[in-house]
Amino acid sequence: MSVQGEPVCMENTKKEKDKIIGPAANRVSFWLKVVYGIGQAPNAIKATLFGIFTLYFYTTVIGLSGTLVGVAVAIGLVWDAVIDPVIGNISDNAQGCLGKRHGFMMVGSAGMGISLWAYFSPPANLSTEALFFWLLVTNILVRTMTSIFSIPYYALGAELSRDYHDRTSVTGIRGIFALIGTLATSALSFVLFFPSTSQGVDPKFNLEGYGAMGLFAGLAMTLIGLISTFGTFSCRQYFSPGKAISMRNSVRIFFADLVLAVQNQSFRSLFISYSIFFLGTVINATLSIHFLTYYVEISESKALSTFHLSFYLGALAGVVFWMKISKIIEKRWLYFSGTLCTSMIMGCAFMLLGEGRIFGTGNLQPLLLGHGLAGFFASVLWIIPGSMIADIADQDELLTGKRREGIFFGIFHFGEQMAAGAAIIITGMLIDWFAGLMPGQVQQLPVTVTRIGMLYSLLPSILLAVASFFILSYSLDQNIIASIQSKLKKTHKQKKGQFESE
Repeated sequence: MSVQGEPVCMENTKKEKDKIIGPAANRVSFWLKVVYGIGQAPNAIKATLFGIFTLYFYTTVIGLSGTLVGVAVAIGLVWDAVIDPVIGNISDNAQGCLGKRHGFMMVGSAGMGISLWAYFSPPANLSTEALFFWLLVTNILVRTMTSIFSIPYYALGAELSRDYHDRTSVTGIRGIFALIGTLATSALSFVLFFPSTSQGVDPKFNLEGYGAMGLFAGLAMTLIGLISTFGTFSCRQYFSPGKAISMRNSVRIFFADLVLAVQNQSFRSLFISYSIFFLGTVINATLSIHFLTYYVEISESKALSTFHLSFYLGALAGVVFWMKISKIIEKRWLYFSGTLCTSMIMGCAFMLLGEGRIFGTGNLQPLLLGHGLAGFFASVLWIIPGSMIADIADQDELLTGKRREGIFFGIFHFGEQMAAGAAIIITGMLIDWFAGLMPGQVQQLPVTVTRIGMLYSLLPSILLAVASFFILSYSLDQNIIASIQSKLKKTHKQKKGQFESE
């Protein structure tokens, strides 16, 4: 008989390995949350280095065309989006002594470090075709290894606690480590690997610095991933051994699980809302340098760095605040208010800044305040969705009899990746066709400058407003989850009794 086990935060002895294990703890310790939460840092390191250095390194430093870099990155994004639900589903149905999640996390931890080093260390004197192939393959490898770690990792976070509010604490601490990883990577990457050694020479042209950065960051990703994996090892869960699933049946199960997940109304509303939110925020982030340079006429490197830093500092304060306030306000309303407030702040950038507006041009202070506030409110979306998916998984188990956090997170991140890819494509097209940007020109036409401000501010603002209203159809709250968990507890006892009697 093959029966799915439930997660438990205790050491699993050899005798317990093939038994149904009791449900997850109602609340988990602070230190367990910390050890789990640091596992988000590798994702932040990868995302930050990809965002800052990929285009510059492969085009300006080693001479690959921007078009080829864009094609390679787009293929990697599509690949990443497609494999996330597959990895989640495989993890949900995995058997073995390492449990459902931790075996994948170990493999991903080991692989993402070495693949990141390879990504920033292409062999010298490659032809254009070979360099494109190196970028494409290593990009796919990094994304694959990161997904093998991160999708089971996110699913594990949803399994740690059954407490409605404690789940938000788990995702909140995870969000704090995401911010710490982002800030540390942004600051240290330049200080450690591209220091200014002589005047008039751009240190970012130092080819060896990229290889050293890739090696150091890759080792950090692997080490942190393994610490989080082994630090949460006592919370692994098992399947009892049963018949091996054939390839044909595994494919059938995958598509059946995919359909069931999408049919869940609360998950569907969260998926659509967050995908639209992510589309808007990526468009906004992609155009930030254009907005600052042309619309508000701020181009100093120190000012640009301070501008981005204000967002993350605001987000760090926001995560701490939303973790506390989530105990008295329902998750749906926190999500709604955070998204809508971020939307309004984005819209204010066009209305209050720029030539002829209240704060005019060249004025950094209101920008820092606005960007910090945007980070504060947007940080709700860093902690609440993961907690909501944990609740959705409870509802799904009551309906299907299976724990399927993996495929829910896989589909969720599929939407995120597709939104990111769409945002980059849409932004590029609108900059050319709507704004009429003249490449390589310091000065742009007034109509172009105005339209850059609209694309940076008003378009994302509208998208986020739409996203906020989609979440209103999310139906789960604290009372509904309490009722669901009460029913699940009875079901678990019945299954355990049936198993022990056999």
